[in-house]
Amino acid sequence: MASSKNARKKRKPSDFLQFLALSIIAGFVTAGLLVPPTAAAGIAATSSINWFKGLPDNMSDGPLSKPSTLYANDGKTKLATFYSQNRTEVPLNKISQNMQDAIIAVEDRTFYDHGAVSPIGIARALVNNFMRPGNRQGASTLTQQYVNNLLIDAAEQSGGDANATIGANKGYIDKIMEMKLAISMEENKSKDEILEGYLNVVNLGGTNYGVEAASQYYWGIPASKLNPAQAATLAGMVQAPNLYRPDVNPEYSKERRNVVLGTMLRDGKITQAEYDDAVNSELDLDIHETDSGCSAAGDNAYFCNYAMTKLYQDESFGATYEDRVANIYRGGYKIVSTLDMNAQKSAKNVVEATQPSTNNPDDVNTSLVSVEPKNGSVVAMAQNSNYGDAQDDNSTSLYNYNVNAADGGTAGFQPGSTFKPVVLAQWINSGKSVNQVIDGTRLNYPADTRWSARCLDGGAYYYNEKPQGWTFQNAEGGYQQWGTVAFGLKNSINSFLYSMVNQLDLCDIQDMAGKLQIKDYQGNVAYRPNQLASNIGSVEVAPLTMASAYATFANEGKYCEPRSTTKVLDRKGDVKKEYKPDCSQAISKDVANGVSYVLKQVLVDGSGYQRGIGLPDASAAKTGTTDNSTQTWTVGYTKGLATASWVGNLAQGSRSLNNLSINGQSRDYVDGATYAGKQWQTFMQETARRYNTDQFAQPPANVTN
Repeated sequence: MASSKNARKKRKPSDFLQFLALSIIAGFVTAGLLVPPTAAAGIAATSSINWFKGLPDNMSDGPLSKPSTLYANDGKTKLATFYSQNRTEVPLNKISQNMQDAIIAVEDRTFYDHGAVSPIGIARALVNNFMRPGNRQGASTLTQQYVNNLLIDAAEQSGGDANATIGANKGYIDKIMEMKLAISMEENKSKDEILEGYLNVVNLGGTNYGVEAASQYYWGIPASKLNPAQAATLAGMVQAPNLYRPDVNPEYSKERRNVVLGTMLRDGKITQAEYDDAVNSELDLDIHETDSGCSAAGDNAYFCNYAMTKLYQDESFGATYEDRVANIYRGGYKIVSTLDMNAQKSAKNVVEATQPSTNNPDDVNTSLVSVEPKNGSVVAMAQNSNYGDAQDDNSTSLYNYNVNAADGGTAGFQPGSTFKPVVLAQWINSGKSVNQVIDGTRLNYPADTRWSARCLDGGAYYYNEKPQGWTFQNAEGGYQQWGTVAFGLKNSINSFLYSMVNQLDLCDIQDMAGKLQIKDYQGNVAYRPNQLASNIGSVEVAPLTMASAYATFANEGKYCEPRSTTKVLDRKGDVKKEYKPDCSQAISKDVANGVSYVLKQVLVDGSGYQRGIGLPDASAAKTGTTDNSTQTWTVGYTKGLATASWVGNLAQGSRSLNNLSINGQSRDYVDGATYAGKQWQTFMQETARRYNTDQFAQPPANVTN
């Protein structure tokens, strides 16, 4: 008596009310409402039945959470898959009969005989739960379980509390709602359709949902090939997916499997011999990991990370970042990127040839990125590290060297003399000729030298940080002379460059850099009118930024925003979002063609003379080397491809590349044409001819005379 008394004390008044509510349901359960509709057709309505019928019945069985996949530009080559639930939906005829028999035997042996709700099961659960409140028992049919799984999936997709509908978290009213939704489902679906849906939605350990994904994960076979032992293993997991995971708790899994096999034998679904073989067999797992995200994209991982980062910034996929990630991971999207697999393979090969990531004792960093000038499509993006690889000698392998921090990259690198074409562009834009002869003899401008700067106070800038004024050096001796602007630029002579700057307005140069979208990682134009060193590339920028700026010269003045995705299709194959080229005329054709006229000479008899690609009238480039050879570049283009190649230091401050071990070699002097130039040359030789290699247009006479 004492124990019964204590049990009653544990019950709250609300428990009794909930029990009473369920008793009402039990009343019309026994009256036949919850048996198949044909059997209940003649039953008169009562007030309790009317109340029950008034509950919502708009159960939706889809769409289920489904992985999204990123593809290369061919729309066929998979780069990576993104999911919170690894699921591959298959029809019932693609699921082995063993699996169907196992799940019915252990979860709902009379599934095909009763309606949406089992009266016997409810009665048994009512008695148990009332008499033993601390040991609650369910009464769910497969249809109810299917409904519950759909509710969980819907809650997860909408950001709701998925746990609210799981097991003991459900109250009696929740259970009644589940019954009503199950009845509605059976009025609209056949038993086979319900079984098929259930076997595609149920969790089977970790992120594996549905029997097809689970079969592939645990044994590397399709669901159609599951034998009795394997089917029983999966069916046994439904009760507690992670407790009975065969790869996590094999002993528990085998015990539960054998229970399921016993129910299959009991129901005549397997023979005694099949039962004996199965219960005595090992689990025989053959785990096939299905990695989610860019870490599984191999050599394409950095591009993958860039492309997905841009998608996560697009409000078309949700109001917040968290919403966008969740929607993409569950939306079943086909994401078609701009990546050209042939170009990408070449890019990865050349950066690894410069300095292998697997043997990099001096931690030298290399990267290459290439875009199509006509549309901004990023066709290749590579660097000499392996994304997130803890074994990589390069300790910074999570950073994408090619893009800005906001897109998963870095703060950028000083571009050195690859910035000089911006000054050249403004020179032409101001009406001056590239063959004008200027004074390239000066290496010093006194402190009282006036540098025009209309955007600064007084309309001018004076360099007075040092008593002697602005002093600099040329990279090589013997070039302090008078000569043409083209001569100074193609040979990358600083004394010529500052002679040009002194005849221009510093703020106009800044505007030109802005038109070309040369910006730092904070989105500011990468030029400082009050810093003369800006003219030789002292403000850090990303390689993709430089490739896109040079693409503007190749595209006769039209700048195209870099894009990594062309379109996103929903699970039905309809276009969710199309990313069309975003291009505009940034500078005039004459200015762009004038720059190309000069930069093509770089590869003939200028600073990159040894880096030509066999297209003297259709290729152009500029090398760049910062002070002490810390960062080195070659950025160049054809009409069809603009490529930035970089070799330098990410985490080593101002360390020089001189005398470092780079692919087992050491050089006393490293400049932009050395390693970065070789990378650019090899890649363009292998790739450029698959794109437009028409000759550059000749600029008008006023630009060249």
